[in-house]
Amino acid sequence: MLPWVAVAVAAGVILWLNRSPWWGWALIAVLLVALGATARWWLRGRRLLRTGAWLLAGVLVCATAVAAHPAPQHRLAGGQDRTPTELVDTREGPVQGVLNDPGTVEVFAGIPYARPPEGELRWRAPRPPLPRTEVFTADRFSDVPVQGESSFTTRALSQVVDVPLEETLLNPYPVGEDSLSLNIWRAAKRGAERLPVLVYIPGGGFTTGSGALPLYDGAALASRGEVITVTLNYRLGVLGFLAHPDLADESGGEASGNYGLQDQIAALEWLRDNIAAFGGDPDRVTVAGESAGGESVCVLGATPLAEDLVDGIIAGSGACMGTTGNTEDGDQYDTGEAAADAGLRLSEALGGASLEEMRAMPLDRLLEAAEPLAGHWRPFIDGHVLSAPPADVYAAGEQLDVPTLLGSNADEASLALALPPDTDVDEYHATVRADHGGDAERFLELYPGRTEEQVLDSLLQARTDMVMTRAMHRWARLQTRTGASDAYLYHFSHVPPEDGLEKYGAYHGAEVAYAYDNLGADGDADYTETDYRLRDQMSAYWSNFARTGDPNGPGLPAWPTVRDAPEQVMEFDGGSSVAPRPRPEAVDFWMDYDGPVP
Repeated sequence: MLPWVAVAVAAGVILWLNRSPWWGWALIAVLLVALGATARWWLRGRRLLRTGAWLLAGVLVCATAVAAHPAPQHRLAGGQDRTPTELVDTREGPVQGVLNDPGTVEVFAGIPYARPPEGELRWRAPRPPLPRTEVFTADRFSDVPVQGESSFTTRALSQVVDVPLEETLLNPYPVGEDSLSLNIWRAAKRGAERLPVLVYIPGGGFTTGSGALPLYDGAALASRGEVITVTLNYRLGVLGFLAHPDLADESGGEASGNYGLQDQIAALEWLRDNIAAFGGDPDRVTVAGESAGGESVCVLGATPLAEDLVDGIIAGSGACMGTTGNTEDGDQYDTGEAAADAGLRLSEALGGASLEEMRAMPLDRLLEAAEPLAGHWRPFIDGHVLSAPPADVYAAGEQLDVPTLLGSNADEASLALALPPDTDVDEYHATVRADHGGDAERFLELYPGRTEEQVLDSLLQARTDMVMTRAMHRWARLQTRTGASDAYLYHFSHVPPEDGLEKYGAYHGAEVAYAYDNLGADGDADYTETDYRLRDQMSAYWSNFARTGDPNGPGLPAWPTVRDAPEQVMEFDGGSSVAPRPRPEAVDFWMDYDGPVP
């Protein structure tokens, strides 16, 4: 009896760690009952044999529990009754979406903006979709771009380690190369006037993320009838950012890599050609994003390929203001040579595989070989999409001169608390002196480390100041200095009331649910009137900006431009009020820093 209980308990723990659905629990229950009912036959013999039999039974049950995980499912669009919309004629053919349950928003999900980049089209610039005569039913989101899928390990960690944005970080959807699609939300009741378009580019470090995630859902903003909202997918990781000399030769020397960025541009071109059919204004398109999405829209502002496609930029906690060199050395961007070298190293790791062989290669093998070089699979200076480091483009005044709204959060690096870094005091001081030389004392004044607790706080604060606060401040200053269009800067310090997650503070990505009116889209929280007021204010600012290029509007605290108030920001801390820019001495230290900056 005792071994049976032990097996049952072990299986139950595994099922819980595995987030197993009801059928997994039922299957294990049936197995346990069967084992108990038949034990008297297979437990005959000596003790050693009985012990072996129980071990085999335990392995069988536990292996079944590991296998009983939730299968990836496509996210359905619209409401439960699946009410179809009227047909919308696009250049490729008619599209039909679905209504949401209240009947206030029409959703058109999974519309292809390019052909599937697989087979011979892997690592090529996106090709326009082929025309069709049949109706495309846009009632579900497509596969998401190839990325790491949920595993037993990641599911188990999410059960025992509380982290914010858990559902966003754990991809629950099927992945595939046929994922170059976009999603459109528009109000069901519309006037004759064409509405501005807010295009959200998902983040995820250029390795994860998709436009299907509920955190980015556009229904709430679209329901107001003030904007049409869009999300999109683009190629990630090695499939989106491989550089290789053979790819450059194949393109006539024009470019190699940055296919993920080219996807984003192709999606914007599709919107330019088709969004009017949905009631959108192709001459009022604002691109928005957070984290890698923020970096993406920053890069779009630095490439002439996005000319006449972008009329405004909103970016949160992600920019293109870092250094260029080699990502292995801590730079944000590779030079073309460093990126091409990473591509050659990948080919060598695959046994000297040719480009043709790599295109025909199974994804699992390709992704496994690419993992040790993961830091290189991101935007780089390719001479086509980016002819120079983006920060240099902005400094020279050669960016797209459009209104810009950007900012960052107070505790950007706090997600590291899930698996805290080493906090040895002596090692911290040694590292500081090695990295900062003559500036080490100044660094230690800003980021002291006399105790392990202080070291941890300083490590997280330094990362926040260096990577995010500095980048958004520099971007806003450059746009103001070299451009004619206004820039607006914010700082988000409100701590979401999520039970057990207070230690993360105003964490990376915390502002997204407020700005895009999606509170509760990723986990439950005990939201208060303060949260709802902040949501209403932020989402109103964002909608106003998409409509006019100015976030200000009736009933909102006045938000000054960086030009008019260079030392102030809009502080989102439970309300909206103008405040001094955060930690100016520390941020200015990083503005003058001449080392690598990611």
